[in-house]
Amino acid sequence: MSLPLSTPPLYVVNLPASVDRRESMQRQAVSLGLTLEFFEAVNGRQPHPLFGHVDEGRRVANKGRPFKPGELGCWASHYLLWQRCVQRGEPIIVLEDDIRLSPRFVDLLQALPQLPAQVGYFRLHAGDRPSTPWLQFGDFVLHRYWRSPLCTLGYYLTPDAAEKLLRHARRWVLPVDDYMDLAWLHGVECLGLKPGVVRSDEDFESTIQVGRGPKPAVGPWGWVTREGYRAGLNLRWFLHNLPHRLRRHRI
Repeated sequence: MSLPLSTPPLYVVNLPASVDRRESMQRQAVSLGLTLEFFEAVNGRQPHPLFGHVDEGRRVANKGRPFKPGELGCWASHYLLWQRCVQRGEPIIVLEDDIRLSPRFVDLLQALPQLPAQVGYFRLHAGDRPSTPWLQFGDFVLHRYWRSPLCTLGYYLTPDAAEKLLRHARRWVLPVDDYMDLAWLHGVECLGLKPGVVRSDEDFESTIQVGRGPKPAVGPWGWVTREGYRAGLNLRWFLHNLPHRLRRHRI
């Protein structure tokens, strides 16, 4: 079955030096009959204007360490793709370059025309976190996550949701995947497919974790501020989710 004419562009975040990852994604695309657009990722080891969004003081106080270069590159790359989504005025799908695409990925693309217009964003992988079935479109079910599903392996995004993410991303403190889950801040709900249609490719090592050493000591006060920040995030998750937990959802 051919893909709908309205199929969103499939952007793959890829550093030019990561040729093996690019080739892996290209092989998968050919086998599934897909066309990919490779988006040149930001190298976090080189200066970039977007790194001015980093709030270094809050980052160290709340997380106990600065951003790693891979985290910065990831943040900036996704930020630029959100801008592109707004500029294009149409939904996009963002994919990392170290993933495996399920054959059902094509089925998802065929089902997207049935997706309600109010859904602006959802993860394409199945996070190992508590969730509740929220909405069905075609043969797929979107789940509402009660905790962050982690990672940015792949996601669907509309211009409206992208604009909301951009509007509240003036100061970077959390990693980008954690920021994307702060629904109480930017108004983009934390949704995802279960089962997912993408997963991590274990043949590739994370460029974010490469060279990661032991966490630096933060001292007693640093521990208090870090744990206090974590507790505050958990409280915001709980308060945001409470009305939805008490309300029945139909699928």
